[in-house]
Amino acid sequence: MNRIRLTALLILVSLVLTACSIQDVPVIGRLFGGGEGVDTSKPVTLTVWGLWESPEVIQALINKYQELKPNVTINYDDRSILKIDDYKDRIFSSAGQTIDADVVMVHNSWVPRLKETLVPIPATLMDAGTFSTNFYPVAVKSAVHDNQVYAMPLYYDGLALVYNKQHFDEVGQSEPPTAWEEFRSLALRLTVRAGADNTSNNLRSGAAIGTADNIDFFSDILGLMWSQAGVEIPTDLGTRAAQDALTFYTNFVKEDKVWDPTMPEATTAFADGKVSMIFAPTWIVNTIVEARPDLDVGVAPVPQAVPDRPASWASFWMVAVPNTSQNSAVAWDFINFLGQEDQQLLRFNESSNFRTIVTPYNSQTLNADLTSNPYLRAYVTTAPFASGGVMSARSGNKLQIDLLREAVNAVLKGDTSEQALKKMLNQ
Repeated sequence: MNRIRLTALLILVSLVLTACSIQDVPVIGRLFGGGEGVDTSKPVTLTVWGLWESPEVIQALINKYQELKPNVTINYDDRSILKIDDYKDRIFSSAGQTIDADVVMVHNSWVPRLKETLVPIPATLMDAGTFSTNFYPVAVKSAVHDNQVYAMPLYYDGLALVYNKQHFDEVGQSEPPTAWEEFRSLALRLTVRAGADNTSNNLRSGAAIGTADNIDFFSDILGLMWSQAGVEIPTDLGTRAAQDALTFYTNFVKEDKVWDPTMPEATTAFADGKVSMIFAPTWIVNTIVEARPDLDVGVAPVPQAVPDRPASWASFWMVAVPNTSQNSAVAWDFINFLGQEDQQLLRFNESSNFRTIVTPYNSQTLNADLTSNPYLRAYVTTAPFASGGVMSARSGNKLQIDLLREAVNAVLKGDTSEQALKKMLNQ
């Protein structure tokens, strides 16, 4: 044992004298140079495909990783210039072909269908049990299959109720609604119509809900309603529960007239003060707050159908390793590094230099610190019971969104929800 210790000491002394890094020493470099069981002692170059994050933020994370792993070179390729549908086609059409990236961004709804073309994380870096402890159930459902982890979230995002506090004050409403019937009643009170007959198009709508063509996140709202009703998509779309939710959604236009197709897109209408309540993810709230800092904006959890069985809606992006990567172990070492709490804190802090509201952490533990943030509280407190899926807007799931859009428009034109959903399922 003393001889082993002496040998190790001599190696360390020689490193100091020759200015070598410990990663350059065979065997020992493997022990200290990478994640457990990952060899980063030899030069490796990784290509990372990213979306929407500021390059400066990603570069800060890359720099920190390369301080620890100087033999790894990371090239960041920002794919934000592509339309999301085109990006998705590139990811999915690469199955069985060489894709010139070692790390790719994938929407959480894609992973179950992509998993055959992805490399799971080495168990020496993280097992399924640890993943389930660190991240939200919706991330686990997306990424863990057959006890293998195929992707890791870089952050969390979902759906929340965004409202104009001044409009609430005008009708004597002090708190946001917590149930759908309360939401409906409030939307009616907040609606201001033109004309003495009080039936003309709205001067101000109570809520952006009920249409498909001027609400960017209409599919998320319906996905939320179906999730709260226990509807599995697409297997349960022919059920009475699915039909009732679609009817409830479209009745905000057909019966209540708190929103109509002539209004601007929901986010624009909210920023212009033309609608009192919308449903949106954090990045939309950031867009509104930065465009209209004078607005008094509130953010609350989404209304519930059954308070004892709360359900919310999540939509976020994850990172994964395609099976065409020649450096999959090192790629996962980098992803695992990004997912750790220290790097999550770094991402959040760096992003704060470029935006007012930053997407929440991926970590359940870290997000406990955001419950005092008025803009993020609603997202992180509802994340533990969130679900998600192919109905997520801005996810590249064009086929599913277009079919749902047709179903909503069919009901607005006179079809029953049963007829509209039947047509949707038969296409």
